[in-house]
Amino acid sequence: MNRFFVEAEVLATAPEVTLSGDLAHQLTRVLRLEAGDYILLLDGQGHEYEVELQEFRRLGKTETAQGHIVAERDAVGESRLRITLYMGLLKGEKFDYVLQKGTEVGIAAFVPLLSERCVGQSARPERWRKIIREAAEQSRRGLLPALEETPVRFGAALERLKQTGMYALMAWEDEHARSLKELPSGLTELALLIGPEGGFSAAEAEQARNAGVQTVSLGPRILRAETAGPVAAALALYQAGDMQ
Repeated sequence: MNRFFVEAEVLATAPEVTLSGDLAHQLTRVLRLEAGDYILLLDGQGHEYEVELQEFRRLGKTETAQGHIVAERDAVGESRLRITLYMGLLKGEKFDYVLQKGTEVGIAAFVPLLSERCVGQSARPERWRKIIREAAEQSRRGLLPALEETPVRFGAALERLKQTGMYALMAWEDEHARSLKELPSGLTELALLIGPEGGFSAAEAEQARNAGVQTVSLGPRILRAETAGPVAAALALYQAGDMQ
């Protein structure tokens, strides 16, 4: 069944639901679903609702789809390890790629990061939320990954991690002694820091270590910045037993 994240007000009239706007258009004009077909609606909080479509209406340019909830259950697809990715802003559509693939892999939250070598774009939260939503639907996520809309400066990010005490790792190309294989067992929260094109500077690596963040290697090859984030998350989830 096709899966769609919806706002809470859509489910407020349960067991009857009314779908409108882009979602109704997608159901009718793109997917060409009909009365009697079933879809899954997700509330973004870990629950999914199986809906039987019953009626489609069109008034002028306005389309709506009426449905009835036939089953409610806990959504699946989430890891026990909640990963927050602090990702250096990237040029062009590279940051979009990180959001899409990171969501597919299982990242729980994204924080755009402003570090020394960032030459990337300004924040585009509306576009970014759309990318995350579509990737979460496609990859059968049960929760909609969180997005911090305003980029955070490197020093502020370190201060936040220090205050929260979250276990944090920074991927750094000049680290050779420690890797993600040493991830503690039973870990439930992890912050990953990934630099922009050009990576983190030696001064930033030292600043991070002083704040309690451990630097780690992602292997003998140098990954592109947009590749490093999803790869690091996948490695951490594998070590946590989530990916097999």
